[in-house]
Amino acid sequence: MHSCMANLGARSTAEEALRGISLRGKTALVTGASSGLGIETSRVLALAGANVVMAARNTAAAEEVARSLREALPRGAGILSVRALDLADLGSIHAFAKAYRARGEPLHLLVNNAGVMATPRGTTAQGHELQLGTNHLGHFALTMALEPVLRASAPGRVVTVSSGLHVRGSTERMMETLRSDPSYQKRKYVPFDAYGDSKLANILFARELANRLGPAIVAFSLHPGVIPTPLSRNLGVGGWLFRVFGRPFMKSVPQGAATTIFGATAPELEGRSGEYLSDCAIARSSSDGRDSEAARVLWKESERLVASTA
Repeated sequence: MHSCMANLGARSTAEEALRGISLRGKTALVTGASSGLGIETSRVLALAGANVVMAARNTAAAEEVARSLREALPRGAGILSVRALDLADLGSIHAFAKAYRARGEPLHLLVNNAGVMATPRGTTAQGHELQLGTNHLGHFALTMALEPVLRASAPGRVVTVSSGLHVRGSTERMMETLRSDPSYQKRKYVPFDAYGDSKLANILFARELANRLGPAIVAFSLHPGVIPTPLSRNLGVGGWLFRVFGRPFMKSVPQGAATTIFGATAPELEGRSGEYLSDCAIARSSSDGRDSEAARVLWKESERLVASTA
């Protein structure tokens, strides 16, 4: 791992990772903004002066969060607005992007933050396995639908939250899910394997996105750390034990959002598009995560699936 800044690391907070950088005049979009890391990411971006679009499936919860943040943010902070977005439904994504484009708003920073983790077997509205469909295909479709806005607003960044558990991902298994067995009818479904596949896809997506949108738009994926957020709600008793006894090894939510803010703002990341980040530094993903050919194949398969339901 190559440290980017000596004074940033595993225990840095999102505000510390910002390092006083101003985002005044910039517009950011954060998915999954109604809970966990999405709240802190939205708060710190607004604190830096960015106007933040908080996209969430549960808009009532997101509106309550936004109201609370507005009350706490200082004068001069960016504007927070809430919009409905369900990443498990490509129809919702296309409608969101169409409305966004129609407003004529710029987009300088896209934070693909939302995600589901280790869910029981399920599918998206279009019949794709829920974790790969939400965590990867949903964000792929959103980014592609907003590409014209990103290009028109350049320079910009796309930051996608992955996980250290991408090491459980398998390119071969992921491709089988995309191509021939989207809802695990023919294979045993293992929740954490499917989660690993979706997080590996996030890393490969960022690598290929860097090739396709660069150099004016840079892209990064990242591991936020292990954080006690609602993401672990599907883990049952195991999740409860994990949160209780694993706490000494966990990050707080402000610490968990630090690498997202680092990826979104750090000037020293210019020229490093496509990198995987962890602990506010450039890190090394699994060998599958560094497979450029797999990234190209994943892109083509994702394009095919998204186009078929557009």
